[in-house]
Amino acid sequence: MKKKIGFVDFDMSIRGGGQQVLCNIANALSDEDPRQEKYEIYVISLIHEKEECAYELRDGIHYYNILPYKARIREVMSKAGKVFRRYCMEQGIGLLFYVGVYAGFCAGFPGRKLDIPKVFCDHGALMNQWDDKAVRFMRRMGSRYSDRTVVLTRQSENAYYEKFHYKPGRVITIYNWIDDTILEGSGDYDADSRKILTAGRFSREKGMDLLVDVAAALHKKTTDFLWEVYGEGDLWEEIRQRIRKEGLEENVKLMGLTNEMERCYQGHSMYVLTSYREGLPLVLLEAKANHLPLVSFDIVSGPGEIIEHGTDGILIPPYDTEEMACQIYELLCRQEKRVRMSESSSRNLEEFGKEKILSQWRALIEDMVSG
Repeated sequence: MKKKIGFVDFDMSIRGGGQQVLCNIANALSDEDPRQEKYEIYVISLIHEKEECAYELRDGIHYYNILPYKARIREVMSKAGKVFRRYCMEQGIGLLFYVGVYAGFCAGFPGRKLDIPKVFCDHGALMNQWDDKAVRFMRRMGSRYSDRTVVLTRQSENAYYEKFHYKPGRVITIYNWIDDTILEGSGDYDADSRKILTAGRFSREKGMDLLVDVAAALHKKTTDFLWEVYGEGDLWEEIRQRIRKEGLEENVKLMGLTNEMERCYQGHSMYVLTSYREGLPLVLLEAKANHLPLVSFDIVSGPGEIIEHGTDGILIPPYDTEEMACQIYELLCRQEKRVRMSESSSRNLEEFGKEKILSQWRALIEDMVSG
């Protein structure tokens, strides 16, 4: 008999790293050898800001949206809980994964009454928002409502044990993997390129405001660069206005959202991450798979476990926009350094290989349903 596994997200109608990871895992598990008939997958979205799911799920995956509109956490807690619990019981789901802080909190509370194992998947990092009492509380509860917690980095694993005093084995690290389409689409590095690449949501945590500051500082050193920025979000217009105010319209181009990001890495000189906080940024892994030198702020979690400073990229003290501009300028000027970093980009890629990481998810599932 197939094991029925549910993946819960707050809103699968919008694009984000957590939603992408959920989709990747659900699709991969549903693509097992059909003769084995191991898993039956359910994806549950608590709300829907937009009409359709933002991701393509494989045939055979059950998709259920509880509230077909945008809603605040309080409304989700009051209206979605009973519906969520009833759906899980009716479908006979035997294991739940809460993906993200909001899902862990909003589904975790009503899910307490379900006599099945649960796993909280923290797509961010505990210490990134430790000073935010509301988010800290939701993370604590999402983790407490679950039997295990999966985090993206060793730093986060250590932080959960230190702050919440769990017994060994309660928290485990499983990295994100690099999608096959990224590996299949990767090409040779363009050593002559003057193009810089960034992709992400236009939201506060992604640091698009810092990107403009870095670009303005770089512009004072050289105008011979083009910085392409992919993505959309609430701050898109604000960032566009700032680019215009700084006189950067010829050098910083907002490219919008694309469903073919795997094609966008080629032809660039480097990838730059300006986020205030991250979990384990998929974009850095994808850029690394495309042989791009990486430049990132050395924030609490994420980049430091991907970038080997001075070998395949540069780690900058957090939010030092002038230093980041200096390092980008040096890389633009020193082609041989960029080529050397590009050649070193595959050094630890095996740590983020799909089969290795998928085997960890399978092992966790088997342990949870048989434990």
